Amino acid sequence: MPPFILMESVPAMKERASVAALMAQGSSTIALANRRCLLSKYQKKPVKTFHLSGDFIAYASPDSTYAVSKRLLDAAKKSILIGIYDFSAGYMKDILLNAMQRGVKVSLMLDLDGVQGELPIFEELKRFGCEAVPAPSCASDNAQFFNSSHEKVIVIDDLWTLVQSGNYSKNSIPLNEQDGGNPENFVKGNRDMGIAVRSKPLASFFTAILRSDMRLEIDGAGGGEVAPSSDVMRATAPTLVEAVPQALPARLFPSKHFNPEKPVKVTPVLTPDNYMEVIPDFLAGATKSIFMEQQYIRGNHTHIITLLNAIRSAMDKNPALDVRIILGKTFGGDDLKKERENLKNIEQVFRLKLGNNIRIIDTKRFVHCHNKLIIVDTAAVLVSSQNWSDTGVGTNREAGLLVRYPEMAAYFATIFESDWATAATALPKAKAETISPRALARGNFMEVSAADYQEV
Repeated sequence: MPPFILMESVPAMKERASVAALMAQGSSTIALANRRCLLSKYQKKPVKTFHLSGDFIAYASPDSTYAVSKRLLDAAKKSILIGIYDFSAGYMKDILLNAMQRGVKVSLMLDLDGVQGELPIFEELKRFGCEAVPAPSCASDNAQFFNSSHEKVIVIDDLWTLVQSGNYSKNSIPLNEQDGGNPENFVKGNRDMGIAVRSKPLASFFTAILRSDMRLEIDGAGGGEVAPSSDVMRATAPTLVEAVPQALPARLFPSKHFNPEKPVKVTPVLTPDNYMEVIPDFLAGATKSIFMEQQYIRGNHTHIITLLNAIRSAMDKNPALDVRIILGKTFGGDDLKKERENLKNIEQVFRLKLGNNIRIIDTKRFVHCHNKLIIVDTAAVLVSSQNWSDTGVGTNREAGLLVRYPEMAAYFATIFESDWATAATALPKAKAETISPRALARGNFMEVSAADYQEV
């Protein structure tokens, strides 16, 4: 596993404990805000299934997310509305500034919690005319309706909607300008996925969701000026550095455009509104296969037990059911011990075995598996922001799209198969969790965002 260091200033840097080591000393997350606040009562929104025949684009990080996003954002003529958890990639800010310069109205709702570089981006966009509003999460001083506002939704010109697992961080949307990536100049990053849909009704639905959440924050501030929380204003988040993965992904995947002849069933899947009403039945109805990529699975959480029981139910009804799950990077120390216990429990209770059913993303090729993908029977696919924790599926603000379209499911399944082929069949061994300044000076290190590793 590539180690981390905390870096305060490069010229004067001394050898430092890694993030993994700090986590082992008392926390299984990189905490940037108190996410266990007392929540205000949220009124769930009705969610309907759409039947859409417009254009679809399927894409993935690190290969094509940036190219697709830039293409659609650069084409915006009237408006860009974004609700996102982490925004720390300066080049995405530049795209939005360019849009504002040509007269596009940009609105941003951001879960501000002290991530390195995020507040300056928020303030600069606001200074140049962006409608910039903190999200009504536990990180807010004004309104606390969700533990985290962890969605990643972009609506362009009230027409295009992008829903994805990845943040606007350097590893979730790495700067690969060529769609599919140039092997000779490839920027490595997380495995993430997304779907863009050209549909006015779907864009209207997500616009209403984002605007409603923004209104919660604005009303919480008394209808006046909204500002980052006092804790965020005082935050001095560390810089995180990690060794660059040594190899390219086994295969690079360009985005794929779909124009279905018949309407496709598309269901928004939101937390806290309908995830636990939709996804257990989706999983339990599998007859051939369930493929998943998840950052983590918290097998002792109440909602996650329900989801795992749904998988187990499908397996019991279909003994030949192919169930395979790829998980994200595992750290050392206590975190590694807890994950061993977690996976042992999942094997004993749900009979999902490490190696056969569960593997770990290949960190020689990817920074992390930040994905939240579910494919059932290669006939339907969920691309979303929900991690498998009780907050992720129960009390955060999260968003996804469940698309019942075999051609698109097959696109994502092909990527999954490539990732599965190189994924590790066992947990990594514990290693020393420090990097010397001499090693850093030799290069091959990259900055990472704490938000990509937080448990939410």
